[in-house]
Amino acid sequence: MTDQIRDPIRRHIEGANRHDADAFAAPYAMNATNHGRPVGREGLRRVATSLLAAFPDLHFEIEATVVEGNTLMCEMTMTGTHLGTPDSPVLGGRLVGVPPTGHRVTQRQMHLFRVVGGEIAEHRAVRDDLGLLEQLAADSGAGQSSG
Repeated sequence: MTDQIRDPIRRHIEGANRHDADAFAAPYAMNATNHGRPVGREGLRRVATSLLAAFPDLHFEIEATVVEGNTLMCEMTMTGTHLGTPDSPVLGGRLVGVPPTGHRVTQRQMHLFRVVGGEIAEHRAVRDDLGLLEQLAADSGAGQSSG
């Protein structure tokens, strides 16, 4: 049973690391939720497209996983180089409209996935968005307020 829970998450991360938005989203159910919002597989594909627009060399490394029932929680590290601007509010929404900085970033993340019928039905994450913005703000002004 544990492998049945791990497999869709493995495929999801492999798709991300291949920079393939379709493969990133393929393990998700058609009615999947992301952070409590119904977005479906197509919504997760748009998330991947925006992440890859901002960080074309995006890479996730899974550090640890815990499986209980149909839920998997994993600790991950995301790395990438900020070379573009996302179309949608990924990673806390603070990168939309921020010009590319060229900065290499590392972000710690915790993800919770619920798997039903071999597909990811629910995803939630906690990330160090402030740390990411601090890495980008060194020269760019990203994350700084104007007043």
